[in-house]
Amino acid sequence: MLHKQELSEVSRDRAVECYFWTMGVYAEPQYSQAHVMLAKTIAMISIVDDTFDAYGIVKELEFYTDAIQRYGLLLEQFNLSRSSNKWHK
Repeated sequence: MLHKQELSEVSRDRAVECYFWTMGVYAEPQYSQAHVMLAKTIAMISIVDDTFDAYGIVKELEFYTDAIQRYGLLLEQFNLSRSSNKWHK
């Protein structure tokens, strides 16, 4: 029954598909909030990917890809700096 309550937050077919993917990652009912959060994340990534594939112009896609890669590097640096901080150990 808990899955019906969770599915009320994600109502479209694609979102429901994303929700069921999360069930493979977090099968236990205590991870209810994680199901919804991960399903929304997968849905957003899927939308961006579909838009990228369908509407992108090569030059724009190159700029977008570079920005995503720089963002990934920034996150990597942030995580490394946090892990080296003695207060976060």
